[in-house]
Amino acid sequence: MITTLITGATGGIGLELAKIYAQRGDRLLLVGRRPHSDLDSDFFTVERYIHADLDQPDAAERIAAHMDAYGVTTLDRLIHNAGTGYYGRVAEQTPDNITAVVDVNFAAPVAITHRLLPHLKAAHGRVVFISSVVSSVPTADYAVYTATKAALDGFAYNLRIEHGDEITVQVMHPGATRTDMHRKIGITPADMDTSKFPLPEDVAAQIAAAVDRDARKAVIGGTNKVLHWAGEHAAWILDPLMKRSAAK
Repeated sequence: MITTLITGATGGIGLELAKIYAQRGDRLLLVGRRPHSDLDSDFFTVERYIHADLDQPDAAERIAAHMDAYGVTTLDRLIHNAGTGYYGRVAEQTPDNITAVVDVNFAAPVAITHRLLPHLKAAHGRVVFISSVVSSVPTADYAVYTATKAALDGFAYNLRIEHGDEITVQVMHPGATRTDMHRKIGITPADMDTSKFPLPEDVAAQIAAAVDRDARKAVIGGTNKVLHWAGEHAAWILDPLMKRSAAK
């Protein structure tokens, strides 16, 4: 049986990925910060659900302890999906919020990967990092979030060099998706019309397909492919556009 662990699995892309792998018959380990009592206990069973807040330093050990308790010794897929952010200028962001964004988006994936490497190696498993198209694109009002995604890309690249003969390392770059994240980080309908963004189930399906075809790196969505290319090869075009947008 294939064992798949997904962080940020209680909503958005993470939940849709969990549904995909549940339909395939995977043994699921679903990580989230919401209390178990708030979730559908038929899907988020006691064995499946790991209550862990990724901005806490014990998150990786909590996950490993749960796996030990249920006799999970190998891991076929580790999907780092959890993410948080902040909308606004860096000067307006609190130190605590900066720390939380760095911890959840970057420090936790590094710590969890490090802790679970023996489980991954035992299965010749794969680590899937859900990064973002913004990792290579200038994004005013998302400076810390964007930096954490760029750091995640760098970690994945070097992890592949170090352990590419033992595990598979993949990086997915979705763009903005119709989830609750925008509301949670302070974006109002007046700031952004999120109704035009793709649905999380559509994005999750494309991510799962990219994972299946062993893509080392995949950008999800046609417009995002253009943005990602421009960010990597023609930043001189995007930089002034984003600067003018931020000044409005």
